[in-house]
Amino acid sequence: MVAGNGRKQPIAWLLSVRLMRAQKSALALLFMLALQCSGLRAELLFRSVEQVDGQQRWSHIRKYSNPSDIADTRVPASGAPMPAEEVRVFLSGRITPADLTSAGVMTDLLRSGRQRIVGNSVWFASTGGDIDAAMNLGRLLRRLGVFTLIGKNDQCFSACVLAFMGGERRVVAGQLGIHRPFLPFTQDTPDREVRFRQLQKVLRQYIEEMDFPDSLYEAVMLVPPESIQILSPADLKRFYLEGISPSSEDIADAAEARRLGISMSDYLRRKATAPACALLVAGEGRCEVNAQEAAATGGAADDPGSLRKGKAPAERAAGHRGGNAEGTGTSRPTIRRAPETS
Repeated sequence: MVAGNGRKQPIAWLLSVRLMRAQKSALALLFMLALQCSGLRAELLFRSVEQVDGQQRWSHIRKYSNPSDIADTRVPASGAPMPAEEVRVFLSGRITPADLTSAGVMTDLLRSGRQRIVGNSVWFASTGGDIDAAMNLGRLLRRLGVFTLIGKNDQCFSACVLAFMGGERRVVAGQLGIHRPFLPFTQDTPDREVRFRQLQKVLRQYIEEMDFPDSLYEAVMLVPPESIQILSPADLKRFYLEGISPSSEDIADAAEARRLGISMSDYLRRKATAPACALLVAGEGRCEVNAQEAAATGGAADDPGSLRKGKAPAERAAGHRGGNAEGTGTSRPTIRRAPETS
């Protein structure tokens, strides 16, 4: 190393600089780990569209876990059915089994007609959490047929990716990061190796169940658990994390061919010459571009359009940010599996 005046610096000085840098990195890592262990759990949250002085506004952040937040206080017009409450849904923080209960509440509200998700999209901003809860949340979202989005200012790391994979169609405008799962306890139990192999098996089966390629499992297992690999746009496409999985696309293609009254072969020939549509709404003959545009301009904690004055979720407000593509950032998002009971 050469200083600005052209003279070589003493070896002792170089060592002290490197030591100071290492100490700063270690302190930053400990700070981020402390944030992750501080009990900041995920919340399945929503905002609703409200009419204020003749203008549409988004409500304050509400929780599906809070009974008073889901109570319908609207007064219907005389004799008229109450229209569905339009809501924007997002998940922020670390995923826990409690979020499955919240997701069940959301599902009941959607199926009863009391709520309708704007853009049919659920937003993600999470650094991970419980692997079983994340996979079960992903399965629930797939049954609902929603889109999953990561806004340009947001991140979805570790176990969050498993829940995000549940989207029938997926948009990533922010960062999506993967790494290998690990057992959260340190005890040297006789069956530790067996339990880790079972964890691998469960993860691989889930990836196959959700119609993602084996190469995604292999990519996850290549990243050490103390690191995070931010996937490039090319990798997102290659692993089907951006866009739609083959079986879902086949269903959408068949529905569109039925709508047009033509064979699959004829439809695919027509599709090959038509403008690309990443998010074709099955059987309706239209592209859903709102999700892509929204992800590119906003995030999970933002209001759409010009309404971006709401308070961010606790984890983002605390400054919890992730690492970089080389896995050398200061945070350490983890995939965690709850200890098995005897």
